[in-house]
Amino acid sequence: MNILQDEEDREIRDENQILEYVHKYYTDLYSQPRISTADEQVQGEVLTLIDQFVSEEDNFCLEEVPGAEELKTMIKDLPLDKSPGEDGLPVEILLELWKEVSPFCLEFVQEAWQSKRVEKTEEERANDIRNKLQSRLGKWASRFLTWAS
Repeated sequence: MNILQDEEDREIRDENQILEYVHKYYTDLYSQPRISTADEQVQGEVLTLIDQFVSEEDNFCLEEVPGAEELKTMIKDLPLDKSPGEDGLPVEILLELWKEVSPFCLEFVQEAWQSKRVEKTEEERANDIRNKLQSRLGKWASRFLTWAS
């Protein structure tokens, strides 16, 4: 890429400026908006109206290890055209390849849930998933994952 047009229709041609612009764009895209003091007060008032305990039934549901269908539902609820993690794979790819990736995703979630912690870094998990996908899907996945990186 040697030209980028910003939101004000200006062309950016310098490679470093393009990188800075793209970095800032995605940093802003994924950052949390600051909640105003008024919003914090409203949230506090609302929270005082909510029961501060969890029923046994709700507690059981919260402690239950998510299954494949619940995990797929969670992934479907993620925003499209964005990557849920550092692996760079957008939600659409996870859904398209769900039959192939679901065992790895489910295994990771179940291990993390049962141990109540995540032992690997996001980069290590992304590499594990990428390697497993490449070995299972062959050349097509290798080409796609190289392109997506």
